[in-house]
Amino acid sequence: MLVDAHFHADDLYGHDPEFPRRYRDAGVVGLASVHDGSGLAATRRIMAGAGPWLLSFGLHPQLPVMDEAARLETLASSGQLAAIGECGFDFFGDVPQRVRNDENLKAQRMVFEFQLELAERQGLPLVLHLRRADDLLFGYSRRLSRLPAVILHSWGGPANEAKDFYARCPNARFSFGGTILNGNKKARASAAALPAGAILSETDAPFQPPREAPLPGARLIREYSTIEDLPMTLKELARLRIVPVEQLQEQINTNFMEVFNYAL
Repeated sequence: MLVDAHFHADDLYGHDPEFPRRYRDAGVVGLASVHDGSGLAATRRIMAGAGPWLLSFGLHPQLPVMDEAARLETLASSGQLAAIGECGFDFFGDVPQRVRNDENLKAQRMVFEFQLELAERQGLPLVLHLRRADDLLFGYSRRLSRLPAVILHSWGGPANEAKDFYARCPNARFSFGGTILNGNKKARASAAALPAGAILSETDAPFQPPREAPLPGARLIREYSTIEDLPMTLKELARLRIVPVEQLQEQINTNFMEVFNYAL
């Protein structure tokens, strides 16, 4: 089994319409993330017959509005979701809505707290998207620690913060993919330092295409990420952690199954 703890089937399909067949043939089990009704319908259609997969639905911090809140609540309360998210905070600063100021913080906090409360009420894991917002993560650590699990998607923070948060929130799982393949030194240090039980693998397909070497200036292998990147991620994780790939893969499979109460 290969674990893809975070991918976007509807967006990936536009780049790689054959991926559902390869997903099935490669024995992938993943968590497909969607953010609206059209994405939900497309994901269900695309993944029909692709093999086992789980669904996460969230209000993304890059569009912190409540338009899909009722749909999210219905999905969560009716048992259709394996997790809520991705949700969280994004203050990368590349557009005005992602500049950290009082107005944007208020908007993102309102949407995040709605989803956190829903996860608490329904007993669901939460998938977190964080950019330049680690301080906010620590502010919610007490509440997050009460959830079944917290998946820090595409973790790119430093190892000391990862270990500190894990000490406060032992249900945290740090998911790695493009961040370690593309030379993020902080992510690579975190991937090496965290306990084995805290690690997951992901592609974030199609949004984090891998480079030919783990260096920021290296040429992209392709313009999108897809399931073929999972073995590369496992190999690089194993190299960073100085363990056999097979041992790491077995541990990640166990971590994923424990988070989602998933049985092969």
